[in-house]
Amino acid sequence: MASYPVEIRRCQHIKTSGAQCGSPALRNEKLCYYHKHNRLAPAELYLDGDRYCDSQIMIPPFEDAHSIQMVLRHVVQLMLQKRIDRKDAGLMLYALQIASGNLKQLQAEKPRPTQVVMDPEKVEETPIGMTPWSATGEGHDPDEEEEEEAEGEEAEAEPEAEPEADQAGPKKFKAQDPPLPPPSAEELYDAMTLVERMATRKKYDEDGLIDPVELKGYLCSGGRDPLLLTIRRLCAERDRKQQSESPISQTPGA
Repeated sequence: MASYPVEIRRCQHIKTSGAQCGSPALRNEKLCYYHKHNRLAPAELYLDGDRYCDSQIMIPPFEDAHSIQMVLRHVVQLMLQKRIDRKDAGLMLYALQIASGNLKQLQAEKPRPTQVVMDPEKVEETPIGMTPWSATGEGHDPDEEEEEEAEGEEAEAEPEAEPEADQAGPKKFKAQDPPLPPPSAEELYDAMTLVERMATRKKYDEDGLIDPVELKGYLCSGGRDPLLLTIRRLCAERDRKQQSESPISQTPGA
C-alpha cells in the first residue's frame, strides 16, 4: 500500500455509509474536486406545476449503494404519505435504477489518489504520462507501477498458442462447430449498457414499438421494463420467421 505525504490533506466529505472520502482535498480547501461540486442538497417537490407542495428530498451524490438506498427510502416515505405524485415517483425510481446500474462502472473508473487534481490552476503543468501529484516525487503511484510490472511478468509467462499439426507436418484443421443459436431476449437485454438501453428505448418508442400501457405500468407500478418486453416480441417474431424459412419446415409431410 502506498504512503503519501502528510501535507497532502484528505477530503473531509463523509459518505452516507459513514466512510470518509479517500481522495486528496483541493489545495487550501477541505473537499476534493468531486465533492466540492457534488454536495448533499435539498430538492423541493411540486405538484401539478403551479401548486406548491411543502416537501423536499435530500439528494446526495450517487457515489455508492448507501446514498441510493437513502434516496429510495425517502421516495417510498413520500409515496406512503401521499406527498409526491405517482408519476414523479416512478420517474425518480427509474433514475435510481439507472444510478444503481452505474455503480459498477463508477468503481471501475475510480481514480487513484495521485490521479486526482489538487490545484486546477496548474493542470497545464502536468505532462502526458505523469500524474498531478506524486508520493515519490516522480509523478507516479507506487501501486500502479507494481501492477504494471506484475502484468508484464504475467504476459511473459504465458506461452504462445501454436496451431495443431499432425505427425506428417501440415496443419490439422478442426471440424467447424455448428452455428450457435441466436441470443434470447434476456441475453440481448443484459448485454446492453444503460446508455444503450435508453437509446434503444427511445428509438423503439419513436417507431411505435413500445406499448404505452407497459410503459405506464413500469413507471407507476414497478412492472417489467417495456424495452425487455418489446425485445421479447421482436425475438419471437424472428424465431417464427426463421422457422418458416427453414428447409425442414418446407419439406412436404414434415
